[in-house]
Amino acid sequence: MSGALHLTLVRHGTTAWNESGRWQGLTDNPLGPGGEAQARLLRDRLAGETFDQIYASDLTRAVQTAELALPGRPIILDPRLREYHFGDFEGFTVPEMQAHAGFTPWQADPWGQPVPQGESLGDVARRMRAWADELPAGRIIAFSHSIAIRTLLVDLFGLPLEPQPNYPIPYRERLGNGQLVTLRREGGVWTREEGSRT
Repeated sequence: MSGALHLTLVRHGTTAWNESGRWQGLTDNPLGPGGEAQARLLRDRLAGETFDQIYASDLTRAVQTAELALPGRPIILDPRLREYHFGDFEGFTVPEMQAHAGFTPWQADPWGQPVPQGESLGDVARRMRAWADELPAGRIIAFSHSIAIRTLLVDLFGLPLEPQPNYPIPYRERLGNGQLVTLRREGGVWTREEGSRT
């Protein structure tokens, strides 16, 4: 593999479920008005940027964000960029998850143990990493989801799993709607650009 890959990962804009604190996973919600506004701000931010390829999760909120941020450009849809499949917890708030009988067994090992009728974080890492490892050199942008992006970062950089109070995903870093993370791969080595969340 020759040449460097510059990869920009973008979390989609907000939906009604984001605003109400409901975990949507594979539930195919569209952007809300706020999310559309965030995507238009991304369009301004990305103006003048050139990308060899544009990818998006095939879930509507990611596709809409990509279309509004980079209008008129061809987008490659890849289901491996989907959000974490929350199974029985889809549409739940955190307190509703905590009241479910399957919550405690899952929390004992969320990387290895799938949520009821859903995925484990390790499952997400494997599909995200398979996608990332296939990317050619060049400048690529991908519109995905919060847990999916952060799981890729954990896998690429060996970040620790750290249980968080009142938050079921054991990652210290959060990623807001419409935020970016910029990575570089050269010679098979991945690095992260400083300040890439803003």
